[in-house]
Amino acid sequence: MNVRSLKIRILIGLLIIALILPSAYLLEKLSRDKGLESGSIIKVQDKLSGSLVSLMGVDVLKSLMNQQYPGDPGAKGPTLLYAIGASGLSGYRQVEVKGLKEGQLFLADQQSLSQSYVLAFNEHGTVDLIDLKSQGPPIVQDVREINKIE
Repeated sequence: MNVRSLKIRILIGLLIIALILPSAYLLEKLSRDKGLESGSIIKVQDKLSGSLVSLMGVDVLKSLMNQQYPGDPGAKGPTLLYAIGASGLSGYRQVEVKGLKEGQLFLADQQSLSQSYVLAFNEHGTVDLIDLKSQGPPIVQDVREINKIE
């Protein structure tokens, strides 16, 4: 192998790397945006400061459920309080949970949040906010945001 062919191979390798890296970032952004629109990724943010605290995918919520309820086959999902704590959202007095559909909103202050509010997995790959005490329909279907508002 001569020096010229080695330089050509190096140049081709650098060109491939230069094309792969931007493509990977673009794919990640498109995947995140699609997840936010479909409810498979939940945005946790501090609306007071306007900052994003975290993005939590359904896979993360499943891990949280397994941490909170290890080996419990009857667990429906992690509690809202557990997910809020794991996201890093702190110092809140009031939070809101929004669904994909307009108008689906749950507001609660810190004192009224209890272990009965659960982010329950549903049949279409997202989570619904339910109250285990009421056994009624979901409070918020297809949760897309959890926001600190006060």
